[in-house]
Amino acid sequence: MIPIIGFVGEKKSGKTLILQKVIALLSKKKFKIGVIKHTGHGFKIDHPETDSYKLFASGASKIALLGHGEVGFYGKAVPEPEPEQVRDLYLPEMDAVLVEGFKDAAIPKVLIALSGIAPKWAKDMGGLIAVVSPKKTELKVRHFKPAQTRELSKLVESYIKTHRHKREVKIYLDGKELFIKPFIKDFVLNATVGMVGSLRDAAGARRIQISIDLPEGMKVPIPATEK
Repeated sequence: MIPIIGFVGEKKSGKTLILQKVIALLSKKKFKIGVIKHTGHGFKIDHPETDSYKLFASGASKIALLGHGEVGFYGKAVPEPEPEQVRDLYLPEMDAVLVEGFKDAAIPKVLIALSGIAPKWAKDMGGLIAVVSPKKTELKVRHFKPAQTRELSKLVESYIKTHRHKREVKIYLDGKELFIKPFIKDFVLNATVGMVGSLRDAAGARRIQISIDLPEGMKVPIPATEK
């Protein structure tokens, strides 16, 4: 699986500053880091005078921009996807994904509180693994001072190394994740690796992605108990 860790805190709490330093340290160690940033006030990454903006305004649901070795996506996303879904669909080649915001997401989190005061909601927040603040808070997790970004990056690195080799099997139907039980995951994993593993150039792969477009008239069978 691709490890994912959130960096959360109040507005202007220092999340971006700490995240910048952690990303820089991990990138120096050749980790490919993806970032997902939550914004509560909307955003625009295109300009009205560009052709891509005009195409989006004409009714396109999503736009992909490619050029000079860079790629960008934007478009409508209703309902708003969870960070794990964005990771799976748009960041599949990353070694890890760091998230800014999404304090309610079911992912491990680092709380950033450079003011020295932990927000009240942090006490009931699930997944908290560390706090970055000038002084220790009442939260019973590892504490790092703002200057200890190197130590914090080692914690993140340890998490990446521990979790990136764990099994993860997901199935998406028309972009929506399908819940599958563990034994089904094992079956899909073993069957897929058995088939793909015999192909040329498959050796050494860490992640397998298969996209299937059903031909017209072919439907996914509905179990007899649900008919």
